Amino acid sequence: MNIFVELLNYIKDLFSNRKLIQKLAINDFKARYAGSFLGVIWAFIQPTVTILVYWFVFEVGLKSSPTGNIPFILFLLTGIIVWFVFSEGLVNGTNCFREYAYLVKKMTFNIKILPTVKILSALFTHVFFIAFAVVMVLIYGIPITPYFIQIIYYLFCLIVFLTGLTWITASLQPFFTDILQFVNVGMQVLFWGTPILWDVNIFPPSLLWILKLNPLYYIVQGYRESFFGTGWFWEHPVLTTYFWVFSFVFLLLGIGVYRKLRPHFSDVL
Repeated sequence: MNIFVELLNYIKDLFSNRKLIQKLAINDFKARYAGSFLGVIWAFIQPTVTILVYWFVFEVGLKSSPTGNIPFILFLLTGIIVWFVFSEGLVNGTNCFREYAYLVKKMTFNIKILPTVKILSALFTHVFFIAFAVVMVLIYGIPITPYFIQIIYYLFCLIVFLTGLTWITASLQPFFTDILQFVNVGMQVLFWGTPILWDVNIFPPSLLWILKLNPLYYIVQGYRESFFGTGWFWEHPVLTTYFWVFSFVFLLLGIGVYRKLRPHFSDVL
């Protein structure tokens, strides 16, 4: 019961500290590129180059055919932008307590908001690439339909899932510095287990259900349905229920791990 109360308190803390969170997120985004010649432009250069490399290898080199009636570049773009914000939010969120050790040692500062700061910081480039994807979709002659409004819902899904996950990894990181290495290895497996570069239709139903256990499957497919107007999220009741049960369990687990380890942060940082 205390964990549920802690979750409600966290939601209240987000609302009461919303201006502080916004300010910290903006400062965090700028600080990552401070001192470099191009500054925050690097936040957009690296993902763009990654998209171009995958497009060249798979469409130009391997002659990947369009997925359904969707050109491969659009199929790739609308999926990989989810991965960009997920990977950035998870890696930076995992290291947030160590990075902000000076705030962790201040008993008056609510450090529980720090993973959220990192996730929000990752959203700045994500919003840009959503807009970029919209432009690309329109250039290819595909209209943006009312389905696109649910992109907000799927973005919220991603934030909730990331919040629970980063609470766990960030709480463990001060005690197990290798946790970030495990995260990086796990992300390599997760990337290829998420329908970013491959079409779900290439797998038989007997195998596809295993891939659907990956929460990012739900979000990536939801993004594509939003961009290409092929379905609403309530048309997938089983997947939707599974995702929210999974994410809610992760939130409770993350809160439990945080509460257990929080009193010892100052001793190891």
